[in-house]
Amino acid sequence: MSVPAETVFQVIGAGRVGLALVSMGPAHLLRRGEPVLAQAGPIAVCARNDDLEDVLRLVPADRRGDLCFVQNGLLGPWFTERGLQDATRALLYFAVPSRGAAAEDGGGTVVTGPWAEALVTRLGQGGVAAQVVDAARFEAEAVEKLLWSCVFGLLAEVYKAPVGQLIVERRGEISTLTDELLDVAAEAGLPRPQGDVVGRLVAYSARIPSYQGGLKELPWRNGWFLARRVTPLHGALMAQTTAAR
Repeated sequence: MSVPAETVFQVIGAGRVGLALVSMGPAHLLRRGEPVLAQAGPIAVCARNDDLEDVLRLVPADRRGDLCFVQNGLLGPWFTERGLQDATRALLYFAVPSRGAAAEDGGGTVVTGPWAEALVTRLGQGGVAAQVVDAARFEAEAVEKLLWSCVFGLLAEVYKAPVGQLIVERRGEISTLTDELLDVAAEAGLPRPQGDVVGRLVAYSARIPSYQGGLKELPWRNGWFLARRVTPLHGALMAQTTAAR
């Protein structure tokens, strides 16, 4: 199905990703606490994970099928518990250096759900290549993006370095952390990405070398892994960052 480029998005959230989506085509920006408009069409949720409950309260039940979520982290159980398992979701492989800046495409963005084609079209207008995938592939891809967020967020927090520097100086730790977290995810019943996972995480980082992450949204990311099993390197680095705070 072809989706018109002029499809109007409502975008919830005025952070870096939200403003980037607004800049890519026709859109209405909704800031914190503003209810969605009555107009039909996709509603991109660009809020933090911890704010998703507040967002959901502002969306009428008959519009929840129009929601498009772009968050990182272990969100599958949250979607299932709220009957949103069939909602549109995206894994965004691009960096936005600052609020209002253009997106820097890292390749690999995937989208699934009823508004997937519209979101892929919108991202393409902003120079971000993306593709529609089925739900099963998306779940495996979501595990891989979760690993990237956890591994590079933690190493950036410890070494205060952008991802381009980390892939040169900390390749061994990247590999060990990825393997540790992959095992914990598999033990929890999450799908295991196939092939050279470490290679793909490093390749993505190489395309956005100046990006510097950090620890954030711990219950949805690194904290989720720690709650299931403390592995040697992950546990040691997390303890180091906790002690430094």
